[in-house]
Amino acid sequence: MRPAKLLWSAVRASALVALLSTPACAKTPPEAQSAPAASAPSTVAQEGAGAAGQDLTPPPGIDVSKLDDFQRKVFFRIVNNEPSICGQAQSLIASAKATTGGCRRSFNAMRYVGKLVEQGFTDSEVSEAIGKRYRGTDVKTIDVSQAPMKGSPSARVTLVEFADYECPHCKRLQPVMRQIVDEFPNDVKVYFKNYPLPQHTNARLAAEAAVAADKQGKFWVYQDKIWDHQDELSPAEIEKLAKEAGLDVGRFRADLASDAVKARVQKDRDEGEKLGLQATPTVYIDGREYTDPKDTESLREWIKEELSH
Repeated sequence: MRPAKLLWSAVRASALVALLSTPACAKTPPEAQSAPAASAPSTVAQEGAGAAGQDLTPPPGIDVSKLDDFQRKVFFRIVNNEPSICGQAQSLIASAKATTGGCRRSFNAMRYVGKLVEQGFTDSEVSEAIGKRYRGTDVKTIDVSQAPMKGSPSARVTLVEFADYECPHCKRLQPVMRQIVDEFPNDVKVYFKNYPLPQHTNARLAAEAAVAADKQGKFWVYQDKIWDHQDELSPAEIEKLAKEAGLDVGRFRADLASDAVKARVQKDRDEGEKLGLQATPTVYIDGREYTDPKDTESLREWIKEELSH
């Protein structure tokens, strides 16, 4: 019989795989791969690590009450070992607590660490997540000059979504994006870009149809209908949806067949390739790729942090 602790480690490792896998439609179907050799989570290996010299008092506003004793050890080990987000020669926790020249981004990163530790992430996984979210300086320039937009034109935070109309994960993201716009009516605007995947046979036609609808000022109305009929996007259905959306069907047909509409979709697709997109949906916040789960709570926290700068 395997020891109970090893059994728990196996269960916990399986849970982490689920937590770390953000649902998305891959650009190319994944190839079969052999399973990697099992390794013990780093937090288990370091469970007995001492706390000598560590600051074990969180700054005001950081709540660790939801963490159990073991999780608190992990939390304080990480925030004492991770360097400041703002480049100061001090730890993450010291940077967050500094009364002079304190770093708000370090404070936000500490709160993020607590969330990840509570979910069971290991030291190395937390460090990687902090790097992606707070240390990344790769800000992309994305052309939104022709992209449909919703939200406030003067918003401080810009979201750009690349999506495929036959990707189920893209469909599930739509109510999240709508709620974000509703919650931040003056501070957030969302642009939509097309990234039809080759394995989805009707995705490009649906994208071209949405662009044709945009030419009549009814992009968002028509797009909602596409998402609602995602599993039946035949040419006949796409025209039927145009009628239901109140489009001039004759003009819609002409635009749908035009080189200009096809070129606009291809331009979005080419830009996605240049950005290195690997899956849909992909979201950028002020030019930085959003790397957390695509749910309302997680997206809301990113936006609040952007607004706090």
